[in-house]
Amino acid sequence: MIIGKNVSLTYDGKPILNAVDFVISNNKKIGIVGRNGCGKTSFFKIINGVEPVTDGSINIEGEKLAYLPQEFDFPDAFVGEYMESKLENSWDSYKIDMLIEELKFKNYDEYQKISLLSEGQKMKLKLMELLLADPTTLFIDEPTNHLDIEGIMWFEGYLKRLNKTVVMISHDRSFLNHTVDEIWEIENTKIFAFVGDYDNYKTEKLKLIDKWDEEYKRFLIKKAQMEKLIANARKITNGKKRGRAVESAKKRYEREVTRKAKEKYVIKKIGDIEFDTDVRGRKLMLRFDNVTKKYEKNTVFTDISFEVRGGERIWLFGPNGAGKSTLVKLIMGDEKVTKGEVKLGENIHVGYFAQKQTHLDYDKNLLDQFLAETQCEYSQAFGALKRFLFSGDDLKKRIKNLSPGERSRFAFAIFAFKDYDMLILDEPTNHLDIETKEVIEKNLSEYKGNLLLISHDRYFVENVDIQKLLRLDQGKLEYV
Repeated sequence: MIIGKNVSLTYDGKPILNAVDFVISNNKKIGIVGRNGCGKTSFFKIINGVEPVTDGSINIEGEKLAYLPQEFDFPDAFVGEYMESKLENSWDSYKIDMLIEELKFKNYDEYQKISLLSEGQKMKLKLMELLLADPTTLFIDEPTNHLDIEGIMWFEGYLKRLNKTVVMISHDRSFLNHTVDEIWEIENTKIFAFVGDYDNYKTEKLKLIDKWDEEYKRFLIKKAQMEKLIANARKITNGKKRGRAVESAKKRYEREVTRKAKEKYVIKKIGDIEFDTDVRGRKLMLRFDNVTKKYEKNTVFTDISFEVRGGERIWLFGPNGAGKSTLVKLIMGDEKVTKGEVKLGENIHVGYFAQKQTHLDYDKNLLDQFLAETQCEYSQAFGALKRFLFSGDDLKKRIKNLSPGERSRFAFAIFAFKDYDMLILDEPTNHLDIETKEVIEKNLSEYKGNLLLISHDRYFVENVDIQKLLRLDQGKLEYV
């Protein structure tokens, strides 16, 4: 059992958690949600001893914890060598074989360098390392960012069967619906617990917001009454009597208003994103003619052909390592075809949001990076960044000091500054919080241009008005 009492956490004078209590036990599956930067990862770190609490206590009774962070590194080692190094005793190697089978860890060579594994394989390797220590409670930060759709569906089943307590940070709504018993939301330095899956949390949260709004209205009425009472007390002509009446009214105001102050619930979301285009409906946007792409010893795909016409919205999916990102790089000219031809339509402005934001200079602050990337006027930058919830002191922050979710939101602010005829989005929702996803979903569903989307977020795909499905697997591309 993990018991937190009166736990507070402060960073640079900013409260992250304030006097929260919690209990984690009984093989529960708990999903942690909340806006980017609200303190979800910090919550994990203080429980796992990575960082100290500012105040309060966390007691761990009869538990062995394991923590899978959102971003992790491996040494320059071979897969088999690394796994063997995590065993307490060499004769326990059977445990590795059991976990390889249990986690469906396949399509690798034990003499293969870890750096050559797919992101999904790396996540499974890290999970295998943790499970070799036989923990009772797992803390996992954004696990679906590393998995393809088949991997996510496997992981959902695995978690249901796993006889351990699991606490996960996730913004994948379908994944949460299929895995958790409770949703805990971190908001305004507090933790709010909701029994049930994500959809039930949304329903109950709306009820809670309605309750907060009603309490806020009653508070305003009471506040007005008390202020009127003070004003009336001040109108009394007798000086001594007026003084006593004013003092009495002020004490009532302190007791019934100041100590019971309520704030209006404000939903903080990014502003709308409007990409403009005047492309005609049947204009040729993109064509692949018998395209083959090979590296030295690896054929990614062979003789694939397809075309995209104006206004079409396509979901490109397939397992990790199938070549989806490589296909996009051919479109953008970052890679060259081995055979065949890739042709873009004439006068087409393509916007490409990459899976990894390698163009960001982590040592720059947000304002300088935004100005350098967009070439916009100084005055424009403030408004554009404010729409993505960056303002004031945020603009002075270095990119390296942002959370992964805040970095993704900042990258999207840069991406959304210009208009495009065709959007190519490669896993755009990785790390983004649910509120930001919902705004992007809404705006993409209203976008009149072309959309080529690579995503493993099923909830997101269902909400952006996809028209065609393209599956890339084992070197072949086909419409589904």
